[in-house]
Amino acid sequence: MALSTTQSISLNGVSTIDGLQVATFSTVVSKGLSYTSVSTQIADQDLYEKNKAEVRKDRNDFQTVADNLSDSLESGSVTSTE
Repeated sequence: MALSTTQSISLNGVSTIDGLQVATFSTVVSKGLSYTSVSTQIADQDLYEKNKAEVRKDRNDFQTVADNLSDSLESGSVTSTE
């Protein structure tokens, strides 16, 4: 029997407007996956409807962070997401 391991990183983000949580984003980034799926949960539907463009920008920014993290895993040089 031989041990096999995989490396994955859980990534979470929060979109806020005026200090209020509007949405959360989450994903698990794993080495060897060519696509990272981002889950979005709307915490405040009214605030989301009024600020859709900003929340969608945050979602897109989160996807970019996830993509960069995935690339870092592939190259073996994981970097900070800050």
